[in-house]
Amino acid sequence: MADNASGRGIAEEKLIRAAGELLSEVGPRAASVRAVATRAGVNHGLVHHYFGSKESLLRAAMTRLVEDHAAFAKDMAKGASVPAPFALLHDQPYLRAVMRCVLDGEMELATTELDAGVSIPRHVVSELAAHRGQNTPDVKTQAAVGIGMAMEMGWAALEPFIFAVVGATPDEEASVRAEAVALRNAIARTWIGAAE
Repeated sequence: MADNASGRGIAEEKLIRAAGELLSEVGPRAASVRAVATRAGVNHGLVHHYFGSKESLLRAAMTRLVEDHAAFAKDMAKGASVPAPFALLHDQPYLRAVMRCVLDGEMELATTELDAGVSIPRHVVSELAAHRGQNTPDVKTQAAVGIGMAMEMGWAALEPFIFAVVGATPDEEASVRAEAVALRNAIARTWIGAAE
């Protein structure tokens, strides 16, 4: 019986991992049950057996991605309440899965981090509101965090394109990124001060 339980755990893990990869690569609409099962190396019937539906499997995969991202962001922040600048550059599977879910119109799946209770932006909104003495975040606080998210996600998703368009050579890329981080930090300080 223990072999059955561990066999089930192995198959479930393979399916969750494969579904997470496909969420990142093709999005929820194109991630078929058969494609997930093929990627996982298991029979497609196991998706319905263990998860009941494609939607439940994708939710499990997205939950795993957001939990892994939250742990990664916490490690990168090294104790700070705000994540390290451009940390999403190093967590592409999570970033791409969120973006593909949004593009596919699957907002409930894209915002899984809210249900999982590990939303980094919500944490930053709360921290910033507390810093400003607000019980409830005002729209300036929400906008400041929102524009910060847009910069972070945009840079992480488009960095190679950005480098090409601005004409940064491979030797200049690290310096351009460092300047962008400095600019992002200066803008963040301005927003925090202006909204206080």
